[in-house]
Amino acid sequence: MASKKNSVTEKDTATKGQARRTFSRAQMLASGRYRDRQDLVSALLQDGRAYGIEEVDKLVEEFLKGKVN
Repeated sequence: MASKKNSVTEKDTATKGQARRTFSRAQMLASGRYRDRQDLVSALLQDGRAYGIEEVDKLVEEFLKGKVN
């Protein structure tokens, strides 16, 4: 039973590790995930800062839902 607990813990740790991975602006722009929105992502992200995928997705979503003046 101890090995069962360890495998669950390892799985939880792996999931948390993936959620915390960060990438540079250049890496985000080079990824296929944002291929259709490279101009937008380029404008939203700053050089020299690391971003998580969830964070970039949120920035893009907020921008697209933003109010037009």
